[in-house]
Amino acid sequence: FSNQEAREPLRLYAAMTVVAGSGASSDVTTEIAADAKDVEGPTRRCTGRGPALLLLIFTLWQSIFTSGIVYGWPSLLLLLREEGVYAGRCPLGTEDCRERMLALNLVFTLGAMTNVAGGVICGFVVDRLGPKRSLAGGVLVTIVASVVMGLSDASSDVAWPIAFVAYGFGGCLVHLPSFSLGNVFGSSKGFVISSFVSAFSASSLTFWFAYFAYEKGGLSRRSIFLAHAGIEVVNMCISLWLWPSRPLKPGDVLEFSGTGLCVKRDDVGQSGAPPSEPTAGFRRVCRFAASKTFFGFVIFHTVQLWFNRCLMGWFNAELRWKDEVMRSSGGPGLDVSKHMSIFNATHGLIGLSAILVFGWILARFGHRTAPFLATGSLAVIWLTFNLICSEWPLYIVYIFSSWHRQFFFSTFFTFVVSEFPVEVFGQLAGLANLLAGMLSGTQNPLLELTFEDFAGDFTPVLAFQLALAALLCISALAAFCRELQQRRSSSSCSMDTGGAAKGLDVASPQGASADELALQVVGGAKHLGSEASHEHSCATAKAAGVLSL
Repeated sequence: FSNQEAREPLRLYAAMTVVAGSGASSDVTTEIAADAKDVEGPTRRCTGRGPALLLLIFTLWQSIFTSGIVYGWPSLLLLLREEGVYAGRCPLGTEDCRERMLALNLVFTLGAMTNVAGGVICGFVVDRLGPKRSLAGGVLVTIVASVVMGLSDASSDVAWPIAFVAYGFGGCLVHLPSFSLGNVFGSSKGFVISSFVSAFSASSLTFWFAYFAYEKGGLSRRSIFLAHAGIEVVNMCISLWLWPSRPLKPGDVLEFSGTGLCVKRDDVGQSGAPPSEPTAGFRRVCRFAASKTFFGFVIFHTVQLWFNRCLMGWFNAELRWKDEVMRSSGGPGLDVSKHMSIFNATHGLIGLSAILVFGWILARFGHRTAPFLATGSLAVIWLTFNLICSEWPLYIVYIFSSWHRQFFFSTFFTFVVSEFPVEVFGQLAGLANLLAGMLSGTQNPLLELTFEDFAGDFTPVLAFQLALAALLCISALAAFCRELQQRRSSSSCSMDTGGAAKGLDVASPQGASADELALQVVGGAKHLGSEASHEHSCATAKAAGVLSL
């Protein structure tokens, strides 16, 4: 349980299982009574959401200009091509050539790799410095990137990868610390996390608007990117004012103070240690990272991210390949520029419609298997239609690939923040993204391989991706079915909860003190321990039902 109120009864149940198995001792009784008092604590707190909502709205606004702008590459690519970037790599009189396409794709590859694999460094920074300084540092790096992008000469070879790497690193440093804000919203955390992922996806529209201002508004590259840098200066100042210095934990309440927002926190945080406890050590992070759960999760996330990065990096070349195939078969060709704009716009906007769906899946089935199955199914759908060389399947690809990106990012952050302690969130997220970032770097060599060995035909590599997506989807389906079977088994055990509750002398929980209630629970636990003949899993369900009563 990641929710403070939901987790506290588990401390009662843990003690109950000891009592039921070995008999009650005075020490255990005293400890349970003390824990029962702790359960009352969160219910007495003020639960005003005004400051938290203000911080949420601002963080979403800031994310749109910062967190995932590297994925607005399709629109930025059009702008850089019109500016003549790397045009000197093509023979005189030709606008497009393989060398220029590879050089431009390398810019995106480096930026995307940094945004993902750089999470190792960013996670360490976030866990050590806290959200306030991390966010300010990320925005500052983004400002530097926009200044370089706006003031560099079009003939430069090094300015563009430097700027794009800075965009990737700055976006990651802004994105990671934002997720702890979901802990303030209790059971709505899934919707908050999905909103952050949507803002991450919508940030790709920053370059879409930049290209629109360049193409339709007649603004220069210099004016556009310096304006973006100016907006980010304002965002950095507001971040320093609003964001607290420490990561937010379940049960925290945000309040206004003279210098911004401060955190009202219980004496005991999520891990049971005082808030002043230092950030989790490296050994603790490695212990979580070495678990089978984390390993399987990383494999799934790495491959899903690789699908999306290849789509974004190759899409211009894929459109030109499909255009040639359609023209050679006697049909009409494709307007590549139009489809690049549609692709970027749909990835930024359609993903927003997945917020409620993902939140419903999370609330209905939990975070362990159902989101993985939904993500894998979406990957299979858009990869299938992407193999068809026609115009109408492209629109299906746009819709389902944008949902796929929304789902695998939402699944990633929800799983990490729900499955592991918040103190190690940044470092675990960074480690998970390290392998994903390294694999996403293979898209440029694979693009070169497609040009050289397959004459620009993407069918073999797309077919391989589809087969891999189907394998992961089947694995997720098997895990989901196992979880449903376990739930049915648990629900059959819970049918005896009412009978077990009769063994407890708890006539009026509202009227009993915390100590009396705890002692009655101990007595009932003894009764369960002596009378129960079910398996331990059924005893667990009974005890959980008793506590809910």
